[in-house]
Amino acid sequence: MKKYLLLIALLCLFEATYSQTTKVHGNLGVQNVHIIVTDTKQGTVTDAKGNYRLLITDNSKRINLLYSCIGYQDTVVSLTPKQLQSENINLSFRMRPRDYPLAEVTVTENRPQIAYHEPLISLLAYEINEMGLYMIVYRKSSNALLHLTLDFDTLSILPIDRKFERLYKDVYGQIHLISYDSTYQIGHRQLGDTYLDAELFYGMSHRDFYSIMGNAAAAIDSTLVIATYGDGAQELYYNYFKKGDPKAYAMEYTFDQEGLDLVENIRKFGLGGLIPPPPIYDPVFAVGDSLFLFNFEADKIEFFDKNAQLVGETPIKFHRDVKWNGKRPMKSTWNRMVLVDWARKKFYAVFLEDSILVLHKIDMKTGKTKEVARLSGFQFVLLPRVNNGILYFMYHTGITHSKALYRMKIE
Repeated sequence: MKKYLLLIALLCLFEATYSQTTKVHGNLGVQNVHIIVTDTKQGTVTDAKGNYRLLITDNSKRINLLYSCIGYQDTVVSLTPKQLQSENINLSFRMRPRDYPLAEVTVTENRPQIAYHEPLISLLAYEINEMGLYMIVYRKSSNALLHLTLDFDTLSILPIDRKFERLYKDVYGQIHLISYDSTYQIGHRQLGDTYLDAELFYGMSHRDFYSIMGNAAAAIDSTLVIATYGDGAQELYYNYFKKGDPKAYAMEYTFDQEGLDLVENIRKFGLGGLIPPPPIYDPVFAVGDSLFLFNFEADKIEFFDKNAQLVGETPIKFHRDVKWNGKRPMKSTWNRMVLVDWARKKFYAVFLEDSILVLHKIDMKTGKTKEVARLSGFQFVLLPRVNNGILYFMYHTGITHSKALYRMKIE
């Protein structure tokens, strides 16, 4: 009997020794770091201050803790059964930022090259301004806003809510983070002349943001241009405001007569199989101290000075076809898109041929265009942008079909 009691006592002592709960905790200085016990479903996430707490119930064997977060290098920490005998283990350290090396662009072949891609990270959206590249990326259940230089050095990593999936560059060059219900301007803390981490400022509702910025078409130091659509979006009014003057002045008015007629027929007789015409696309751009209006309905580019006064124009025809009856309808391949390279003050027209993007450089003196890029093998690319002679775009790639950022030198 004594032997049995001794055996039970030893078993209880063994169980108490190897089944006590161990609390692993610490501070990593980063929000939304995922800490996972590998080969299990056990894990946790750091809070807004970078703190975490994880309970380990099985201390009879070695465990590996995987620390992972968008924009940072994965870190693995091993704990032995002996170490796990302690009731509290403080594991605090700083996550190491991950640099994303820029893939070299092969100019001689003039082919797109991957600029940013991580197998476990997908790109949702990106935008470019003079401060660099801004990208929304996600990994598993977490999103982050990355701010990179144009050489793809990481400047800052900001965890964000998953509802934010779009970036918007306004007429002043400021970039905003947008969700279905709210908007934040992306700013930077500054120490002297040095810009520090990106932060979110001036939060407002989605409705308020578009009521303020929705009609803003272009802006320079002295002039703000406002766009207003008229009847069925087939009439477009451009008005401008002088600095310090609350009065609005007319700058340009354009319309699509066929579209107006179609809208009127739809009103009278219903749709009847008719497709409502798309809104007029006659964009105005502010580059330097000048305004450039692409008046596609009137087949010309109009040039305005810093006071929004017309100073010249150039006829254009690259967006139209010639039919047997002499009429010139819009080309089916014309994608109704103009891209601007603000760094080099150049303009490009976008065409789609069998879902392949074809980029044409626009000669602003003659109105003619020249093909400078054809993305053969890349169907349905997303968000094309041009900056400093380089074409950027998003495209699905890899085994997981996550979105990557490509770039291609065109100048």
